Amino acid sequence: MCIPAQADRDDDDNGRGEDSKEPSAPTATGINEAILAAIWNEQSPLRGPMWDCQGRPVAVIYRGRWTAGNGPDFAGAMLSLGEEARLVTGCVEVHLRCADWWAHGHHTDPRYNDVVLHVVLWPTGARPVTRADGVSVPTLVLADYITLPTHQLLARMQPLFTNLGSLSEEPCWRRTEHWPVERLLEHIDTAGDARLHARAARMEAGIVMHGSPDAVFYEGLMDALGYSANRQPMRAVAAALPLDRLLTPPLDRDEQERAALLESVLLGAGGLLPSQRRDVGPLDWVSARYAEEVERMWNSYAPAVGLPPDHPPPLNWKTARVRPANWPARRLAAAARLLAKLLWAEGGMLAPFIEQAYACPSAPRQLARRWTHLLMVRGEDDCYWLTHADFGRPLSTTNSVGGGKGRGRGRGESGAEDTALVGRSRAADIVVNVLLPALLAHAEHSDMPDLRNAVLGVYACYPKLAENQVTRAMADEALGPHRRQAINTARRQQGLIHLYRLYCEARRCYECPISGIRLRVRN
Repeated sequence: MCIPAQADRDDDDNGRGEDSKEPSAPTATGINEAILAAIWNEQSPLRGPMWDCQGRPVAVIYRGRWTAGNGPDFAGAMLSLGEEARLVTGCVEVHLRCADWWAHGHHTDPRYNDVVLHVVLWPTGARPVTRADGVSVPTLVLADYITLPTHQLLARMQPLFTNLGSLSEEPCWRRTEHWPVERLLEHIDTAGDARLHARAARMEAGIVMHGSPDAVFYEGLMDALGYSANRQPMRAVAAALPLDRLLTPPLDRDEQERAALLESVLLGAGGLLPSQRRDVGPLDWVSARYAEEVERMWNSYAPAVGLPPDHPPPLNWKTARVRPANWPARRLAAAARLLAKLLWAEGGMLAPFIEQAYACPSAPRQLARRWTHLLMVRGEDDCYWLTHADFGRPLSTTNSVGGGKGRGRGRGESGAEDTALVGRSRAADIVVNVLLPALLAHAEHSDMPDLRNAVLGVYACYPKLAENQVTRAMADEALGPHRRQAINTARRQQGLIHLYRLYCEARRCYECPISGIRLRVRN
């Protein structure tokens, strides 16, 4: 072992919150978690074979992808564990010491329930590691397998920080850089089409089950408005309030009044009204007046939608590390306004989009803009949620609450985009991920070839969405730094995601059409 043993000390944490992926302060040896992550990412300089703290073999098939975000450090790892060489897939969490697992609260955090290996530099504070779901996780101490002394290790690893986030040790673009870019893009576009049709097929099955495309679109809409942190609770609200129940209360023809009633019902079904919660403090006059009106409507109309007013469901809403503009109450307020706009349309929720498709049969770019605009929600001028993240929490004073720090901000989200209930960036996400597959499913189910052609035309030209970890990593992996700008449409981004899910996550590199690897079979 070339790394010296570490004494029990905690002064190198500097009070750092674990879920920040900022590099920890250097230890007495100069090594921090960023360097340890780089070692794991490079799988070098490590000598094998390796064993966990219980003396069981650990073999790395794929070290995973650095997440650079909240939650476990590496996602999608593939490992062979134990004497029986059990193949497991999941996440890897990296710490300097064993004790950091408990110090950072991972043993009670459900986000770490996918961790299958705990990787540490030193065994300080070693004891069996358990997740929040009670599952035990093996610990691997890397100091036993690092082959360089500390000063050489630091000099070698620090230049490799830029490689964190790469999908593989040798990116695919190095094997395909002699290919014409059109050849790569053809495969990526085909994968994008496959992802759209797969989603449409699932939605068509939902249409058959529900007997209505509106129900499928409603469920997808609620899921999309949950963003990444609150999709499950939003789906739970949709399950508790199916469309036929939402149509039960006597709703006025005025869209704003419909939105107010729907908002109270959705907030009550989600357990987010002040009377249903313990985390809402004293309210200012404006908030108290607004809450009183919403509570009154909920108490009046909850029985009409089949829900008891005093028994909200125990939904696991999240606000930690969520931008205040995306907090749960605002998402339900946005859903209420979209439903108020679309649910009473003649012909159903999809009818306004279909009408526009027939009005612009040969103008897919114009149609894409119209569909996006239909799904945007600015809110009325006196809308409480234009200025509030939650009851009694103004947006202007909540920017640092929950660790948001602007994380997850989409392309072009600033100013009005931040305060809009559904801005252009989120509306674009809904178009690509919900509306297009729903319309395609409806077109296939109802034999509407013109609508089908309109959907495919919009999909082919729809501008790229805000990037995420997968699209960024895959663009670098597939095209490299000089050609990644060719990913200029949402269809191509969807193609990268499809290729990642189908091949990269499963390490099926020999089957991937853009890996540049050919499997030679001898006769």
